[in-house]
Amino acid sequence: MWHLTLYGKPDCPLCDEAKAAIHEFAQECELELKWVDISQDPELWNKYQFEIPVLWIEGQEAARHHLGVKKLRVLRKRWEEGKDLQIHQTGTGLFPKV
Repeated sequence: MWHLTLYGKPDCPLCDEAKAAIHEFAQECELELKWVDISQDPELWNKYQFEIPVLWIEGQEAARHHLGVKKLRVLRKRWEEGKDLQIHQTGTGLFPKV
């Protein structure tokens, strides 16, 4: 089973898209999703308020902002191959290394 944690907040269109993508992807592999509402935790709010949604997979930060099924497939493949899911900074934002 693949363990995912999604940090976001209510009434966030990108968070809703990420949740929908994860639920769609759950038809392809067994996963457990934990939803964390950052608006309920001041520390998480300060850390992620401009970055959501933020996806952690198996204890590694894996993606921020836009998240679709295609990205989840790439991340799953990297995880299965034992590759790092750590993100890196690019000129346009944070994306997983692929």
